[in-house]
Formats: sequence, C-alpha cells, structure tokens
Amino acid sequence: MKNIKLILLLFSITTTLFAQEMAIKLSPEHPNPGDEVTLTYDASNGPLANAKYVNGVVYTYDNFKWLINDITLKADGDKKWTTKMKLSDHASFINCVFKSDTIVDRGEKMPHAYMFAQVPGAYTGWGLLRSRAFMDEVPNVVHDSAYIRDEVGLMWIKYELQYHPETRKNVFSYGLKFKQLSTEGDVSPIFKKELRFILSENNLSNVTQYQIQKTLGLMPQPANKAFTDSVQKVLVTKYPNGVWARDLEIKKIFNEADFNKKVALYNAFEKNFPQNNFQDVVTDTEALFYDKMYKAIAYNYIVKNKDYNYAINNVKKASYGIVLDYAWHLVSIPFDRDQEGSEKASLETLKKYADVIYPELESREAVVPKEYAQKLSLKEWQEQCLNFGAREFFTYAKLQEIFKNYDLERKYLDKIKPVMQFKNASYNEVYSRMLLREGKTEEAKAYILEAAKQNQVTPVIITTLKDLYLKEGKKEADFDAYLNSLKADKNEEHKKKLISELINLPIDGFEMESSRGGKVKLADQKGKIVVLDFWAMWCGPCKNAMPGMNMAVNKYKDDDNVKFYFVDTMEYIKDFKTQTQAFIKEKGFDFTILYDSKNPKTGKFDAVYDKYSKAFHFSGIPEKMIIDQNGNLRWMSNGYFGSPSELVDEISIIVDYLKAEKK
Repeated sequence: MKNIKLILLLFSITTTLFAQEMAIKLSPEHPNPGDEVTLTYDASNGPLANAKYVNGVVYTYDNFKWLINDITLKADGDKKWTTKMKLSDHASFINCVFKSDTIVDRGEKMPHAYMFAQVPGAYTGWGLLRSRAFMDEVPNVVHDSAYIRDEVGLMWIKYELQYHPETRKNVFSYGLKFKQLSTEGDVSPIFKKELRFILSENNLSNVTQYQIQKTLGLMPQPANKAFTDSVQKVLVTKYPNGVWARDLEIKKIFNEADFNKKVALYNAFEKNFPQNNFQDVVTDTEALFYDKMYKAIAYNYIVKNKDYNYAINNVKKASYGIVLDYAWHLVSIPFDRDQEGSEKASLETLKKYADVIYPELESREAVVPKEYAQKLSLKEWQEQCLNFGAREFFTYAKLQEIFKNYDLERKYLDKIKPVMQFKNASYNEVYSRMLLREGKTEEAKAYILEAAKQNQVTPVIITTLKDLYLKEGKKEADFDAYLNSLKADKNEEHKKKLISELINLPIDGFEMESSRGGKVKLADQKGKIVVLDFWAMWCGPCKNAMPGMNMAVNKYKDDDNVKFYFVDTMEYIKDFKTQTQAFIKEKGFDFTILYDSKNPKTGKFDAVYDKYSKAFHFSGIPEKMIIDQNGNLRWMSNGYFGSPSELVDEISIIVDYLKAEKK
C-alpha cells in the first residue's frame, strides 16, 4: 500500500510540474539518477525566445547537497535548445536556469525543475529552493514569484519524512525552522525532543553536527540556556575534534591578545582540526572569524618582525580571500604608492612577492571553494574571480611591463580585458601602449578611438592620438575639435546629468597660505569662478585624479576669471610643505597649493576642510568644490573614478555653464 501511495504521489507531483507546459523536458521521459539524458529547453514562450545562443546552469540536489554544473545548449529548431548530460548518481531534484547575454530565464512562478520523487531528498530540495527562510543556504536562483509560504515548506519536509523516513537526520533542522516560522507560540518542547533523538545517534556527520548548532540558535534565550549548554557539552564530549569544538577553538584563537600564544594555539589547531576534514561544512563562526584569525597572524609577523615569509610561504593553505588580500596589501598598495610618488618601494621585492601570490590567486579559479560550492557553478565562480581580481592582475601586468616581461604582460591584460577594456582609462593607456610596442598601429588607433568615445583616456593617450592624427597630415589646430567630436554623445549625456545636480548655497570664506607666497582669501575672488580640490600626500586617489585636474588647469590657464586651488589638508608629517612642493614639481603640474589652516580644536591642519565637510555633509578626499562668481557653492564631487578625460570634461561643463550663466 505504501508503494502504491508513493507512485500516486510521484505521478501527481510530476503531473503538476509538467502540466503547465514546462519549458524543459528530459529524454528518456522518466530517467533515473546516473542516467545520461537529453535536456530540451523550449524558449518560445520565455524571455530567451529570440536568443542567438543559450547557456545554462543545472542545480542538482544530490545526497542533500547542491551540485552545480554549467551547460551549453545547441539550437534544435523551433526555438528549442538541447544538451546531453549525465545525471548525478543520487540526483533527487534538478532546477535549470538559462542565460543569453544579460537576459536570464528562471522560470518565474514555476521554476524549470524536475523531481525524482523516488529518491531521498526530492521533496526537501523542492521545498528549500523556493523558501525565503533558506535563501542564504541554497542557490539563490528562483524568481521572486516562485517563493512559497513557510507552511508549504513544512509540508514538503513532512512529505520527505513520510516517504523517506530514513532522511530524518538530514532534514530535522529544516523542519524545525519551518515549524517555528509557521507556528504561533513556543515550539521549544518539539525542538528538544527532536534534538535528543538526533543526539542519540552515533557518528553524526559534520553537516548534522552543524545543523544541531543552528537549531540551538533558533531557540529563545535565556529560557533555553540550560538545554543549549547541555547539548553543546554533549557535542564537545562526543566529537572533541568536531564542528562545535572547532568553532570554539577558532573564537579562542581570534580573541587571544598575546601574539606568541595566538601562534601556538593556531599551530595546535591545524593538527587537531585539519582543513581537509571540514570541506563539507562552513559554519557562521568560520565565515566570520577564520580568515580574520589567520590574517592577524600573517600580518603580525610582518608588522612586528618585518617577516613576510609566513604570508608568502603559506599562500597555498590560505583561503582565496586571504590570497586576494595579500595581492592588494603586499603588492598593489606599495606599487601604487611607488608609482604615484607617495612612498618608494623596491619593485624587485614586489615582483618576488607577486610571482608567488598571483599565480596562486589564478590557480584558485579552477575549483569553487567550499563557501561558494553550493551557490555558484564553476563558470560563475570564474566570472566572480575576474571581477574580484581584475585590479590586482592589472598591477601584475604593469609590473611585468616594467621588467619587460611582455608576454606575461599581454597574458594578464588579455585576462582582465572583459572587465576593464574601455572602462578604465589607466588600463586603456597600458593596453594601447602594448599594441603600439607590438607594431599594431591600426589596432592601437582603433582601440584608442573607442576609449576616447567612452571618455576613458589619459593625457598620455591623448598625446598618442594626437601624434597619430598629425602623422596623417591633419592640422594641429583641428585636433581638439576632433577629440571632442569623438565623445560628443557621451559628453552631452554627462552634461545634462551634471547640470541637473547643481546647487546654490552660501559658503563661508577661507584664508590660507599659498605655495606661491602670501595668502589667498575667498573674499578676494568675487567675480571669479573658484575650483577647490582638497587632497593630501597620503591620498592615492587624490594623486590619481591630478592628471585630469592638470588638464583642466591647462585648459583655463589663460582665463584669469577661473582659479584653481589645491588645498593640502590633514597632513601629519612635519615637512609636508616641502614634500608637497617637491611632488608637484616632480610631476610637472603647475598648481597653486593652499595649505589648510591649523584647527584650533584639534591641532590638526584641517580647519577649512573640517568646516566645509561639516557644513556640506561630506567626508573623505579628494573633494572638489566649485564656487561661482557671486561666492556661492554650486557643485561638489567626492572621490575619483579613474578617467582623467572624464574629470576634465566634468570640471569644464560646470565652469563653462557658470560662465555662460553670468551673461
């Protein structure tokens, strides 16, 4: 009788799923786990009806965990797409998402799913995937309209237990959470009864141990503190090298203030809790504290002992996030500070570190780490890695260029091209320089022209374009008009946005010492447009913005009614005036530097910045402000977004508008 009920239920479920003209079909029609099948996707009634290609991701619930695989489909006529694939050996449920360019078909209210109801886990997978309560624990791929109520989720767990009672250890925590969310009143007695039963079992897996921990976290405290403490004690006693014991040790090491003790504790931790023993579980404690604990040790070696070996020699056991952090802190930051003139670094040393860190970083793209394994496919992980690591790989490419390792430079410039081409002015400069060095003049010109159209060019690129322009026999006097014509559409769009953001606020005056001698007062600038740029020697983005600001200064150098002042603020070294002037001279910028006044409240050199930041509610530098001929603040901009050409156009749009406005 039980088998008959199961068959009837299976028939009713699959009929429900497929009676609504589901967009996916499997052949054979009723496959078993482990079978090779042909999956057909009918796009005719969905968002990909006119797609020229279709890729997809298949999410398989197998042995109560998600396996995620990329698929590529082939056109099969009539807006149908097919692919062959092998079902996993314990597949109980699959869900498909299809993509083409930026368009995604998730199936809306009815996901593109297929249930193998005879296999343990089928009902659980179907219920969890569509539950908001578990959206952080499962692939977050269904359409908003597909989510179900907690009561319905509980129903699917009950089906699971009814037809597959042997799955109780796998699903108890899901059922209890659904029960709590869908029931009024205290359900602690039910929680306690179920947890006592689960704990009576022997050899609980890491996953089950952690499910017990999470279930305890759902129980109201302090009313259930005694029970919680007793369960945690049982976990530590029965599983001294288990999940809860490991979590306790992670917190202990993280909180240890003495560095030598922290190192000793961590060394013991590695022996007692080998990472390979915990590849099937990621706890909240691990996610919050493990990397912080590890970095505290690695960076303390550097800070206390000037010892980089611990970090460099152990990159293979560090997480992806830590290796990425190494690339940023140990290579990119010192490299950028060296290149911008803030602080000299040994490029040979940086390259030595980089040659260890970056290949390791790249190697991590081959395997989805455990914290993402049940959320992302390999292709999705690799796309995420590219976005995470593009900035760092750009640093590595620039290092290779300096050391004339041009093949490696090209490799990494090509690697990050999908993320950076035409979107990052500095990248465009390096990439076009590479093309010219390779003798690919026409390709370089085409690349530069597209970069100019996107308004993502540096002064160096503009000079290069001008040289190419003149070599074609064209007149120098016509070049500026030619350059502006390339980005006309982009500028017009930008202009409308900027003008709509103009303000008109009174602003207090200032009086500051000038690098050219004497003092500059805002009160003396009536009738002139004043551009203020707050910056500091320690501020990388401030310096990165200066080539664009220099272009703006040069553009208006013959206009006595437009004044640019670069306010050096929040400096903390004694000889900052000497250093700032040396830096400006080294870069060849014709800037008037104003030195921020001493703040009587704090003693810091930030009086004007402090006054304006409080009055106009901004923080951080670079901060640009434009004051009109009547002494009113008309425009502000915080930060720098990487394009010198876009910055000079931004300043020009506001200045020219204010000049015309006066008339």
